[in-house]
Amino acid sequence: MLYTLLLSVVFLYLLMPVLFAILISFNPSDLYAFPPNGVTLKWYQAIFSRYTWVSSFVVSIQYSIFATIIGILLSSATAYAIGRFDFRFRNLLDAATFLPLMIPQIILGLALLLTLQHVGLVGNLLGLSLALAVYTTPYATRSILAAMNNFDRSAEEAAMNLGADEIQTFIRITFPSLLPGLLTAAIFSFVVSYSNLQIAVFLQGAGMTPIPVRIFAQMQFGASPVIAAVSTVNIVIVLVAILIVERLFGAAEALGYT
Repeated sequence: MLYTLLLSVVFLYLLMPVLFAILISFNPSDLYAFPPNGVTLKWYQAIFSRYTWVSSFVVSIQYSIFATIIGILLSSATAYAIGRFDFRFRNLLDAATFLPLMIPQIILGLALLLTLQHVGLVGNLLGLSLALAVYTTPYATRSILAAMNNFDRSAEEAAMNLGADEIQTFIRITFPSLLPGLLTAAIFSFVVSYSNLQIAVFLQGAGMTPIPVRIFAQMQFGASPVIAAVSTVNIVIVLVAILIVERLFGAAEALGYT
């Protein structure tokens, strides 16, 4: 009972700011007031009736999807090489996947800006997607490696003993077993890309303002329940992505544990 109580207090402490934002988004007052003195949906109507907010949502979803695809392609190849083969500098490659997390995001964003500027990829969707794919690599690589470390290779050996070649074994045995880890990596990559501010603020372009950057810009002019409503919509988008993986595979299977 003490453990359950302590765990409940910790989760409540972590979720309290989120709950405050959700409740304030339904408050009729023009100011941040808690507890709410009523219920209204006018702030959500204000979001979807303004082109600027809608365009920011669309842009953020677009580059998050592109960054996820690029990051998964890079991370899956890296994780497969680290988890399957024994080669020189293997440990160095494994440690290098943590570099985007070890470097402060402001410095990483500036470095990506200077790098992509030389190839004309600043201020467009492709450049922003490539930059965020770099930042999502550690999350995706770790998720795929977790699935690989818990993969029973005797299933591959059994398939090959029964006459399957390497390509057939990979398609029919290895890939389906690693698919939950790949989808979990995709969800992590999407969430990290969608919510990133430090890199997006460097790589954004004219008419292409990501939703985190627009929230940050609006907060500089004063607090408004519209910001709380936007945050609530972001929370819903992230929760939907997580629930899809949970419903399809379950939390343990998605992380590579059966």
